[in-house]
Amino acid sequence: MKHVAFFLTILGCFFTSPSMAKDQTCTLTFDVIAGNALGTINPGEQLAGKIEFSTTKSWLQDKETLSYFSDGKVSVTHPDKGSVQGHVRVVHVVRTPYTADYISIDANLAKGNLGGEKSYEDPMLITFYSPPGTLSTSELPRTTAEWNRLSKRRFFQVHTPDAMSTFYGDFNNVTGQCS
Repeated sequence: MKHVAFFLTILGCFFTSPSMAKDQTCTLTFDVIAGNALGTINPGEQLAGKIEFSTTKSWLQDKETLSYFSDGKVSVTHPDKGSVQGHVRVVHVVRTPYTADYISIDANLAKGNLGGEKSYEDPMLITFYSPPGTLSTSELPRTTAEWNRLSKRRFFQVHTPDAMSTFYGDFNNVTGQCS
C-alpha cells in the first residue's frame, strides 16, 4: 500500500508541479511580410495575422520544453487575396541556455484560399524566437510587452501540398494578451 501511495504522490507532483501552468486564453494579432510568392502573393506584401487559443493542460516535454494542449484558431489574411486558417492544437515554450528561447504555436487542419492556393499540408507554425535567457519561466507571456520581448526572429510558415513548397514570412507589430 505504501508503494501505491508513493506512486500516486509522484504522479500528482508530475501533473501539478509548480512548472505546470494554469489554463489561459490568449489573443494575438500581427502583420506578416511575405517572404516568398504563393500564387498571386508576391514577396514583401503585407498580410494580417490573428491567433486565438485556450490552453487546456500542460506537460513537461523535456527539461527545456513546457507544452500546452490548446484549442483555437490561427489565420493569416491578405486584404485582397484570401486567407489561410488552422486549428491551434499545441503551444510549446522552449527555454534553452545555448541556442534560443522560443514559443512555437503549432496548428493543423490548414485550409483556405490564400493567393489562390486551395490545398495545404500541416503543420502551420507561428514561432517567436529570442536570445537564450529571455524567458525566465515557462509561462506564456501575458501582455503585449512580454510577447514583444521575443523579438530575435518571428516566423510564420504553412506548407502547400507537395510539402516542399512553404509559404513563409517574418511577422511584426505584435499585440496580444493571455489571461
